[in-house]
Amino acid sequence: MERVGIYNRCSTEEESQRNALASQALESREIAEKKGWSITEQYIESQTGTVAYKRSEYQRLLADMEKDRFDIVMIKSIDRLMRSARDWYFFLSRLTENSLKLYIYIEGKFYTPEDNLISGIKAILAEDFSRELSKKIRNAHRRRQEKKSGCNITCEMFGWNKVAKDTYEVNIKEAEYYRTAFSLAKEGKGFYTISNMLYELGARGRNGQRISEAQWRKMLYTPRAHGTMILNTRIYNFDTKRYEKVPENDWIIMEHALPPIVSKEYQEEVVEIMKKKAKGARERKEQGKKYDFTRKLICAECGRTYYRTCYHTKAGKKVVWKCAAFLEGGRKKEDEHLGGCDNRHLPEEEIYQYMAGVLSDHKEMFDKKEQLSEMCRTKECLQKEHLQKRLMHAISKSLKEGEESGELSKLEKEHKKLMGKKDVLMEKLLRGVIEDEDYEKYSKNLTERIYCLAEQIAVIKQEKEPYNNYEMRLKKIEEAVKEENLIEKALLKETLKKIDLIKVHKDGRFEIYAAMKTS
Repeated sequence: MERVGIYNRCSTEEESQRNALASQALESREIAEKKGWSITEQYIESQTGTVAYKRSEYQRLLADMEKDRFDIVMIKSIDRLMRSARDWYFFLSRLTENSLKLYIYIEGKFYTPEDNLISGIKAILAEDFSRELSKKIRNAHRRRQEKKSGCNITCEMFGWNKVAKDTYEVNIKEAEYYRTAFSLAKEGKGFYTISNMLYELGARGRNGQRISEAQWRKMLYTPRAHGTMILNTRIYNFDTKRYEKVPENDWIIMEHALPPIVSKEYQEEVVEIMKKKAKGARERKEQGKKYDFTRKLICAECGRTYYRTCYHTKAGKKVVWKCAAFLEGGRKKEDEHLGGCDNRHLPEEEIYQYMAGVLSDHKEMFDKKEQLSEMCRTKECLQKEHLQKRLMHAISKSLKEGEESGELSKLEKEHKKLMGKKDVLMEKLLRGVIEDEDYEKYSKNLTERIYCLAEQIAVIKQEKEPYNNYEMRLKKIEEAVKEENLIEKALLKETLKKIDLIKVHKDGRFEIYAAMKTS
């Protein structure tokens, strides 16, 4: 008995027809059963549109085509599968590579190489039709927006409920969380803190998940909070299959499009506070020395500063400090006006080793009990708090195996539960218990949750290590501390604070100049 995989999707025109997707799904199953084929899998696409990568069931079909799950792929017609000539030929190549057959049941026949020309023409015509339809829909939306006769908002918005076409009312509970977020931002709280505090208070997105700091940032900055909608900010390019930004002059601004949650004046006041806070953070970051050797390494050849660069190899991350003149102009040229520098590059580990040797040669500076006690009394000495955090992180990393096992089991159970729910949902659709609109809504939510859980499970399995007993865990802690040289690095950090600059010579020499501070 031949195995078949069925792909169902409704066109844009069919969306308005009641139970169109369920009818197509039942029809295709009946035809497959009459043919005597075994239905291995049925891919019911609840997402409309022509962009292939956005259709999760279509992507699942492509993946299963390479797993030898079926012998035949059944579709209603070419335009139900796609409306892009490029995607059509890509699908055919996958079909040929995996020795599969394509059955188009509206025509009652298998696709053959002789149909290549006519099917290609059909795909081109379908693509052109879709492009023209997209233009008409986009133009209609734009005209409604320009005349203020319709917002054409298709997504759900936190803080408002849609009660009718282009008619919204404030969701009292969500609006209260929204206003609380504004209050916290006005107090100077960061978006991460706002996200955590509101999560603890019970704030959840429409999908029941936590509202991230990035989402809160967007919600606090958007003029939607005081009722103004900014539309037509980006447009979909049918040829490149990407969204493109629209010039600000072409944006459509609709004031009083929504009932306000906060006043315009209050939002502007809070936004100004957030901008000042962000500006201050950027300035502090620019002024601060993020790395131990920032603005300390000076090229003895050209006098320029060394900068930190990173790159990744199979062995791991490599950090190398390079002269600014080299980064700008490469190696030195014969013409001095062209810039460049021939001085050596410095692997960061090499600098640390050299400085560790300097510290060892002058360790008598730290031998006196009075000096050591005085150093340990200072906040900066050995960066005690930072050292403790790093040690706790190392311990936590080695001992969290037991917790991860429980977490992994919990996530796998949840994943299995959601997959079962998705199967039940499809059964309800096929039996006519639920309509297309409800299926689309719940299927999208389940698919997103299943995808997130699968990613979390994969990460935990990858990081999982076989810690079998207490002694092994202690050994891992010791290895983590030794590997990162935490104590030595803490001493080096204290030493580097007393160094003003390090001149780097081409022959490998270093000249160290101590900072001259007067009290």
